[in-house]
Amino acid sequence: MSNGTDKLKNLCKLVAETFDLSVFFVKPTGEISFEIIDNSVLNPLYKNEKKNLFTLLNFEPEKQYSYPVLRKTYFYENYILISVVHNDLFEGTVIIGPSLPYVLFEQKINGLINDFHVFAQREQVVHYYHSTPVIPNEKLIKVSVMAFYLITQTLITSETVTKQNLNREQLGENLNHKLFRNTTKREQPAAVHHDPLLEKKLLSIIKEGRVEELKSFTQMEEESTGVLSKSSYIRSKKNVTIAGVTLATRASIEGGLHPEMAFSLSDIYIQRLEDLKTIKEIDHLAGEAFFTFTEKVRQVKEDRFSITITNCKNYIYNTRYEKITHDDVANHAELSHSYLSILFKKEVGISVSDYIQQVKIDEAKNLIEYTNTPLSEIGSLLNFSDQSYFTKVFKRHTGITPKQYKEKYHLIDQ
Repeated sequence: MSNGTDKLKNLCKLVAETFDLSVFFVKPTGEISFEIIDNSVLNPLYKNEKKNLFTLLNFEPEKQYSYPVLRKTYFYENYILISVVHNDLFEGTVIIGPSLPYVLFEQKINGLINDFHVFAQREQVVHYYHSTPVIPNEKLIKVSVMAFYLITQTLITSETVTKQNLNREQLGENLNHKLFRNTTKREQPAAVHHDPLLEKKLLSIIKEGRVEELKSFTQMEEESTGVLSKSSYIRSKKNVTIAGVTLATRASIEGGLHPEMAFSLSDIYIQRLEDLKTIKEIDHLAGEAFFTFTEKVRQVKEDRFSITITNCKNYIYNTRYEKITHDDVANHAELSHSYLSILFKKEVGISVSDYIQQVKIDEAKNLIEYTNTPLSEIGSLLNFSDQSYFTKVFKRHTGITPKQYKEKYHLIDQ
């Protein structure tokens, strides 16, 4: 064994012992050079066989990265991939894992057992998930930073790891394996529904027809979705997707899509869903449905307003956290103050200033309902001149004060 390989193996052993994780090194040819697994239990669903694991991780041994790559399998497992380069020569990839982002409910484990027809191995599957280390996703990113530094002698930040992995996903790599939300160490009974803030954001994007924003939207994390079938994970995914398509249908109708078209699209996607056999196919269909509804709403809105007014509305929405005036919008549209005033009022029905306030108050309502941001900070975040003015404008648009709105609609525990 060369000195370089010996040193790498010792570093990998340190990582394995420190974080109680299996570590193995894969050459660019796909050959496993060494592995440190100690007493780790293999996943009975695929025995950690190289071919199956590489497929699950969408792993290409010959591919090199300049940052830790985080991957998740459909069996809830998380892995860290680190490229090893020596003297500008790519030598292979260190794979660290598996770990779990949270402790699984028995329903999810049973669903996997039923889907893969491994009833005779029920005890082994349960033992595997109970013995696999639990590392919340936020901490896993920090582990990846430390392991990356040990192996490559390059120090990067957690923020860089998150950003680089998100950029990779948005470019089309590993789209179904999202890791970038904070999670608790133990799955709680209360966490059997969608995260309300993420759901609200997604439905708002569909309702507003914001296709570009949807492209950068991180889908709801698997652990935040409900277990809607105790007997089958695939059935549960289908049920969750049906619920999502139903909500998207309502949001698109609220966004201006004709109900007959919205319900027809819903029927088509739900019928297609029932014929699907894999999680990947279900996730792909869900994404397609959300994009279709959003695109249809966008088309309706663009048909309703001129290009100039659509441009102005998008500008106002995108700058809702900034101090923005009628003149700012006029300058953006390259129109005179008076001409924009006439055109905007004719098409939208209210003045530019009133529309700016409406967009800001809608955002304030979202912050009050779905975050713990103090009321004293919300007005400042949205660039109202002072708290008194914010309260006055909020009451004019909603009929109640921000405090009363919070008492009535706030959904997040303090």
